[in-house]
Amino acid sequence: MKRVPSSILVWILVIGVTSTSFASTQTRRSAKRTTKPSTSYADKQKAEIQSGRERIAAQIKNLSQFLYLLAGVSKGIETAEQANRSGDSSYLAMPSDQIERNKAKVKDSIKNVRVGLEQLEASFRSNPALTNYYSSVAGVVKLAQSAEGQAAANHLDEAGRSLIKVVGQLTDALVALH
Repeated sequence: MKRVPSSILVWILVIGVTSTSFASTQTRRSAKRTTKPSTSYADKQKAEIQSGRERIAAQIKNLSQFLYLLAGVSKGIETAEQANRSGDSSYLAMPSDQIERNKAKVKDSIKNVRVGLEQLEASFRSNPALTNYYSSVAGVVKLAQSAEGQAAANHLDEAGRSLIKVVGQLTDALVALH
């Protein structure tokens, strides 16, 4: 799956908008200034934490879908390789160049997953409202790098298991963001 959430929500804070209304009196005009209440620090922090939750939830959803697809692709590659080795015509054999292209797509997809996790981890590390929660997402990139190495060595099942650990850690992180 190449769709990795790459956009980070940008929060624009309106500190105060001043509107002026004028009321007329018999002899003079008086200006009355009104301001909208500014968003409090606590409200901004709640919004950032909610944004962090949403980014983690999006990663969990994407990884879950990817892992579902990876299982089928991995099994298909394994079956095709066995059929090619044994010459068994009862299975639909796949040309070896097609098998290699499929493996390359899987490896590229895992790389994209890692990049998305790097962005997530960095957003928690650099956002003051989320730094207290950084420890709950720290390390997911290392797990993804491990999965990338396993896929490079054609150990797709092991790569999937490493990514399942990522889902587990992200789920724990989601719970930690209260």
